[in-house]
Amino acid sequence: MSAPGQPALPDYGEPVARRVLVVSADIGGGHDATGRALEERVHALWPGSRVGWVDTLEVMGPGVGRGFRRTYVTNVGMTPWLYEFFWASLWRHHWFAVAAKWFTGAWAGRRLAPVIEAFDPDLIVSTYPLGSAGLAWLRRRRGLGVPVGAWVSDFAPHPFWVYSDLDLNVVVHPAALPVAAVAAAGAPLGVCAPPVLETFHPGDRVEAARRCDLDPERSAVVVACGSYGFGSVEEAIRALVDIGDEVQVVAVCGRNERLAERLAALEVPPGRLLVRGWVDDMPTLLRAARLLVTNAGGATALEALATGTPIMMYRPIAAHGAANAALMAAAGLAETAHTPQTLVSGVRTRLRQPARSVLAPSEASLPDLGLPAVARSRQPDGGPTGPYGGGGGARGGPDGHGPDGGRARSAVRRLRRRGTRGPASWPLRAQDAFFRHVQTSSEAQQIGTVLELGPRPDGGPLTGAELTRLLAGRLPAITTLRRRLVDRGRWRRPGWVVDRFVDAGAHIDEVHVRPGDDGSAVIDAFWSDPLPLNRPPWRMVLVRGLPDGHTRLAVKMHHSLGDGLSVIAVLQRLIDMDEPAGSAREAGPPRAAAGRPPAARLGTAPEPAGRGRTREAARRVGRTIRGLARLAAQGSAPRTPLNRPLSSPRRRLVTATLSAPDVLRAARACHAHASELMLALTAGALATAHPAPTPDRLRAMFAVSHDPRRRAPTQGNWTGAVTLDLPLVTMPATARINAVRRALRGALGSGEAEAAGLVMRAMGALPAPVHAALARRVYTSRRLNVVVSYVPALFQARLVGGAPIRSATPVVALADGVHLGIGVLRRGNGFEIGVILNEALADVGEAFAVALRDGLDDLLAEVDGAAGAPPTVGAVGVRHGGRRTGGDGGTAVLGPEGGVGYRRVPGAAVPPGVPRCA
Repeated sequence: MSAPGQPALPDYGEPVARRVLVVSADIGGGHDATGRALEERVHALWPGSRVGWVDTLEVMGPGVGRGFRRTYVTNVGMTPWLYEFFWASLWRHHWFAVAAKWFTGAWAGRRLAPVIEAFDPDLIVSTYPLGSAGLAWLRRRRGLGVPVGAWVSDFAPHPFWVYSDLDLNVVVHPAALPVAAVAAAGAPLGVCAPPVLETFHPGDRVEAARRCDLDPERSAVVVACGSYGFGSVEEAIRALVDIGDEVQVVAVCGRNERLAERLAALEVPPGRLLVRGWVDDMPTLLRAARLLVTNAGGATALEALATGTPIMMYRPIAAHGAANAALMAAAGLAETAHTPQTLVSGVRTRLRQPARSVLAPSEASLPDLGLPAVARSRQPDGGPTGPYGGGGGARGGPDGHGPDGGRARSAVRRLRRRGTRGPASWPLRAQDAFFRHVQTSSEAQQIGTVLELGPRPDGGPLTGAELTRLLAGRLPAITTLRRRLVDRGRWRRPGWVVDRFVDAGAHIDEVHVRPGDDGSAVIDAFWSDPLPLNRPPWRMVLVRGLPDGHTRLAVKMHHSLGDGLSVIAVLQRLIDMDEPAGSAREAGPPRAAAGRPPAARLGTAPEPAGRGRTREAARRVGRTIRGLARLAAQGSAPRTPLNRPLSSPRRRLVTATLSAPDVLRAARACHAHASELMLALTAGALATAHPAPTPDRLRAMFAVSHDPRRRAPTQGNWTGAVTLDLPLVTMPATARINAVRRALRGALGSGEAEAAGLVMRAMGALPAPVHAALARRVYTSRRLNVVVSYVPALFQARLVGGAPIRSATPVVALADGVHLGIGVLRRGNGFEIGVILNEALADVGEAFAVALRDGLDDLLAEVDGAAGAPPTVGAVGVRHGGRRTGGDGGTAVLGPEGGVGYRRVPGAAVPPGVPRCA
């Protein structure tokens, strides 16, 4: 607790922002409507959360979504008997349901896996049966370790809706629990309120009628039969308009434009029929209605339940529509009619009664649509329990009876079938397994950062207990830090399992140093020790005892967990924004016009059509071939004392900081980008610090970021790499910049990064021992001399446990025989440089840091000295793929098609009067 008058310390009991993946499909409007309701509640529960969407049918393959939609519309509209036969067979024949769910689950699961890998969610919500089938398959076969819930957007579940492998299957009414329990024995079940947007709620009918341009003196009857307008809509409309002028019929046709045209052409008395297409303000229309007439019992019926509008089901459509109607009628929430006469009689009876709301019971519902229950389901406490929170009923006892007992028996059978391989695990991507294979006893593959922290608001330093408490509260929502490497067999790549519980205290060391000690020895020892791989491979050390309440926090994780962008993304989820909570809230995918599903979906990036697609594919193939030729033509790296054999694995970390305004001013003057300028300064500093004899060049591996808009960088190695020779010969600073700029742009435009990625993936397809042998052969000092990484992310000013971050130094991983690595990170007004090297090269590191600062000073002096000379007009940029890349002080990235692009830094153009390099 803070002392009186002191600023309040942070409270880590607040909700933690999450990464939530919504698995839906554009087939009807109900699945996306349920997903939007869940997304809305996610942002309310966990402000700042990021929500991604994936259309199951679209990722299952080209044309699959269109084919499924056409089949569904044809079956319901033209061959309802066939649709009814399929649906009934799922209930009658258990083997058929199992086979159908297995086939579709394997199909969808394999296609969903790359999307899940790229987005790295810590919670998955499914609103589409085939999506749920795919997620259940991934749970069984690949150990999908994040919480997964399935929300049934129909009132009556069927076997394709419910899965025992998921953490929770959520229905909308207690009456649906027995049906769901029969659909999938042993499945964990829960009940929630109708999953609709918050705008669907009871309200003033008269005011709603005025807002919808309806006559408040008349009784509005809304006829809405889903987005496709299935069923006997015209028959119902003809019967309703004949009731009289006291009834105003509103026909909502959704996407069915032909139905809207036919209804508009009906000859009815004026004012009795209003024809609408897609209605954006459906909540207000339902509040204005005295009655809803529908025929499917899907999302529209759930929205009516939330608003309290009575429901009449007229001639329900086949299969799920009839089942929904029967169960809603049995629960007292709807009435059914099968002829125009019974429809008219039922409507008149309802309208003669006083207006009253018909609401689903809420006392048995999980709060917040069941999202917190699903989020807790993979934690040690087991999440929801009881009749509405697990197993659909009482827990199974040790004899294996009961729903949970059946689930346990099936799990045991699966383990027996798997033999000695142990539980299912998610295989590492080839790029991630690469860094597991290349680890040696002397070169541990670990990356991270060292943070310099100021005092907390109360003037004291950050403590280990406070840091542990922060991590303990946030680890459940950060899947990356709960991943653990497991062996999947001699011939298979290693895999990930996600631990339900990670003891934050076991991953944090707290060291107190004596007065006058800056903690450098502690930091060096921290980076010298390899990470244990029998638990999630990450660790922290907090150095206390520094003057004025300052501390140092070193964070490292195994390179197989992610690259530099992933480290930054994970850190930004662990630390606090230097602004009010929730201000970083990121909106989910927008709801498009005419009720179309969200436009921004994962795994469905738009591609050129027709000839454009062919030309683009040919261009990519050509670039990759050129890149393969470049890789094949590269010889061995130059011989240098930096790569001499060293027996000690001890590391030394040397840090430096350069002024960002100075670096950007020099970059603008030299028509270079910040990454190019920093690489040139690195070459000059290496030339100065290199021990004799100094070669003419050094081979550097330079990380290149692919377009990050296509993924969320929180886990995995998604960056590519190019190799280039850094000139060490004596030359003017401006000449070195020009040489490095040409070399880097040539490497980026050569297709080497794409070719290296292809080789990585091809190696991963080989048996694990062969993959490991090849990885260790190519990732050594025979192919490169030094590792250089420029992290293309702006690390904003933030807090750790209330302690402000003063600096953040990146630390890169080394390779076998490569004892020197250089990382550069832009943060605020500085470029932070971290040099990690073997302790035998400590003098080289110190000399490099001094030479780096001197090199920038010399360059600025050279630039300023040329201020009076006429500016030499140089090449401001290069062209690749029709896009101009200018000298804007940005960061090199590869675009989605492989073209070279640069992140623009505002105000980076070369203004008049600023001297230019020759």
